[in-house]
Amino acid sequence: MLHLSKNKTVIALFIFAMAAIALTNTSCKPSVDYSKQVAVLDSLNKSMHIADSSLAKVDTATIKKDANHVMMSLELIKMAHQDSMSKGAAEIFRNFSSVRWQLETFMGRRAVMRIEMGKSMVQLNHLSHDLKNNLIKADSAAIFYNVEAKKAGLLIESEKMSMQMLNGQLPLYNLIAPQADSLIALVKSHKEI
Repeated sequence: MLHLSKNKTVIALFIFAMAAIALTNTSCKPSVDYSKQVAVLDSLNKSMHIADSSLAKVDTATIKKDANHVMMSLELIKMAHQDSMSKGAAEIFRNFSSVRWQLETFMGRRAVMRIEMGKSMVQLNHLSHDLKNNLIKADSAAIFYNVEAKKAGLLIESEKMSMQMLNGQLPLYNLIAPQADSLIALVKSHKEI
């Protein structure tokens, strides 16, 4: 009979231990509401898609053609060995060179921005999903949110500034190009400019 009571005691202890383990392993993780952060991330992601499509729609062939036209014009001036030219002609070629520099800068930035925007859109999607499903610890969530929101904001702002610069330089190119072409024609006919 003593043997039976030991078994009952062992079974009772075993059941108690299993219940304790089951209770401590259950997830009582408090659910944090990140609905505002998720809404901001989704909004940033939408803005990022708009900015990326704006960059994708830019006619890069025309920009390259315009930049190459400026470069060829400047090379022709160098090859003609024009030692002196009027102040007006010098100003036209300085402005023309400046336009080329801005167009080339835009083309370099555009490629990098599109790559970084693609990465950022993926990160925003993942972070939004993780916050919706409380997959990130509460102390880390704010850090991840702030980093991704800041990066997305900077990329969107950079796209706006680049597009404004491009929209300012293309009309300037169209204004200066005919003047530069007429000066180049004079140089080709060996006349002073």
